Amino acid sequence: MQTIDISLVIPTYNERDNVLPLVTQIESVLADYAWELLFVDDSTDGTDVIIARLAELDRRIHLLHRSENRGGLAGAVVEGLAEAMGTYVCVLDADLQHPPDRIPEMLAEARRSSADLIIASRYIPGGSTGGLDGPLRQMCSRGLKALARTMFPRRLAGITDPLGGYFLLRRPIVHGTELRPIGYKILLEILVRCRWDTVVEVPYSFQPRLQGDSKADFRQGVRFLRHLARLVSECSPLFASPRVLSADRSAETAPTRLLTQEP
Repeated sequence: MQTIDISLVIPTYNERDNVLPLVTQIESVLADYAWELLFVDDSTDGTDVIIARLAELDRRIHLLHRSENRGGLAGAVVEGLAEAMGTYVCVLDADLQHPPDRIPEMLAEARRSSADLIIASRYIPGGSTGGLDGPLRQMCSRGLKALARTMFPRRLAGITDPLGGYFLLRRPIVHGTELRPIGYKILLEILVRCRWDTVVEVPYSFQPRLQGDSKADFRQGVRFLRHLARLVSECSPLFASPRVLSADRSAETAPTRLLTQEP
């Protein structure tokens, strides 16, 4: 069997107008790579029907349609990670706010630096949050990021975009770790719970949504706070029980290195 260079895990919820343009862009930018595309879908608008048709035409495209929304978009990513077969896994949204043309650079950087995680960041030189809907959402995004870094100051030290949804990882770093996210901040879950050594951030510009509706709302904010409280309770050395610390060796105190790639 051909080795798969990269698996793309894309959670979808009512994104029927974005699926075909997204796949078209992925096919173009990854023409020189062996890839697979896993859509983990919770939609009610026929998004799954469109993906199924694309999967019939291209064996690299796979659909996992969930009858029950377990853990929100982050839970969908967890299920996709379990199915991925690539050496590397890239997670991105289906709404085209994460531009696929950054994937080859992220993959090249992962190979060059041997990093465990490549995070596409909106907050380093060359990056932009321009696609966020207005100053209020930008303020909320920065506030939640600051709160997460306050709770895990060592683990997230130097990481500018720990709540982003666009990242690439070496698949082995999630093996053997039980991921238990709530809501949609799967990167934070991975950064806190998984054993990793090196993170590299590369810049990208968050794009405006052209089709469909944003999933960010007050309820998602509440879910994030619940998720953060769970992580603090289970993973912080200040609050976690001795049993959890022994099993996980305390993610908060694990050694980390950070490199930031200039544009």
